[in-house]
Amino acid sequence: MITKQEILDKKFSTEFRGYNKEEVDEFLDEIIATLDALEQGKPSSNGGIKALKSEINDSPFY
Repeated sequence: MITKQEILDKKFSTEFRGYNKEEVDEFLDEIIATLDALEQGKPSSNGGIKALKSEINDSPFY
């Protein structure tokens, strides 16, 4: 799995008709923002799953 830091540290070589550096940087920034959002949501999702499991285990029907 790739990390945010690996994305930040990634260097691309340039050639005469290479990619637009600003477009690549903007796209990588979007990827980093997405990874940040996913990482921030992960713990709360796990907490929600634990709470639901607890509810199921405490249920008289289980």
